[in-house]
Amino acid sequence: MKLKVERALLFTAISRVQGALSEKNIAQIALKATSSKLTVMAMDRHISIYCDIECSLEVEGTIFVQAKIFSDIVRELPMGSITLSAADGSLEIIAGTHHQFNMTVRLIEDLVWPEKPNLEASGDVVLNTDQLSYMISQVQFCVAMESPHNYGAVGFLHRNSEDGLRLVGTDGFRLSYCDLNVDLPNNFLNTGVCLTKRALGEFFKICNEGFDSIKLSLSEDQSTLVMQASGYLVFVRLSNVQYPNYQSVLPQVHSSKIEVSRSQMQSVTKRVMLAADKTKAIRMNFEDRILKMSSKTVGTSFGSEDVLIDGYSGKKCQIAVNGKFLSDVFNTTTSTELLLGFNGQSEPFVITPKNEPSHCQSKHVLVPIHESQ
Repeated sequence: MKLKVERALLFTAISRVQGALSEKNIAQIALKATSSKLTVMAMDRHISIYCDIECSLEVEGTIFVQAKIFSDIVRELPMGSITLSAADGSLEIIAGTHHQFNMTVRLIEDLVWPEKPNLEASGDVVLNTDQLSYMISQVQFCVAMESPHNYGAVGFLHRNSEDGLRLVGTDGFRLSYCDLNVDLPNNFLNTGVCLTKRALGEFFKICNEGFDSIKLSLSEDQSTLVMQASGYLVFVRLSNVQYPNYQSVLPQVHSSKIEVSRSQMQSVTKRVMLAADKTKAIRMNFEDRILKMSSKTVGTSFGSEDVLIDGYSGKKCQIAVNGKFLSDVFNTTTSTELLLGFNGQSEPFVITPKNEPSHCQSKHVLVPIHESQ
């Protein structure tokens, strides 16, 4: 194999496939040059990523290189044209205006190029990347890399209406979901699929690569989800976790609702949290036109701050919630105004952003901390 490629294009391709390198020290990156196209590919047991870039080809070929060293080299190369030349078990990399940089790395031999899976799709949908990115951002902070509850390490993507997708995440103490109103093919995602935090991260990354839209496809056997943009293809093997009936914990009606400023609540929570103990508990006392937020550490610190809530004239109510969970919501949503909904100190506390991107609607549910804790 011998070709020339722009460093910016190669760097982009190498950056894109990093999500499929779960063990970089032993992983490989594959490069296949045909016609005027270079395909860069990486895979592990769960994710496969293919990225196509333009090149000036002299000799076709397929090679495998050790992922870490090749990624490190490409990252440090100067801008401009790069020559890749593979022969006799080695890859020569030449860069610089006057070919000043030269490095040779050993190739990994006796490997076979993994062709793109030929999947029969049960349907596909084209999604706006800004909306999908927002959808993922409102949920992924609730999804853990590892969790004692298997459902806590996945997000649940399903069809929640005839023309709507919903992504849900929960760790058992909080739950967030975001709905996206979009035209869907018949029976697409009726049963829903579970996506790991890694998969959500890859989808979030592709949404922020500058594409206007992506195509989402699901294999007929429900085992693989595919995201496709121009020259960029991601295959994700889906988790077999059985997601719980999360809708049973969603309160249908709130006896009290108030509107608050997100930026103000964000600042107040941050200040009051300075006095919180390891439980990170914040008490929220609702009175006539006043919300008093407070926290304390036994025997040492106490902090409180009052927030004016002109729209509240309901009964007095105290709710204790995890302050970090509050901050996560305030730091994530882009809405300037939030609606707080609650029924009492033992019922879920709900935060609903009031203004969100077009066709998006999210909701965040926190389980109260009981005073005995």
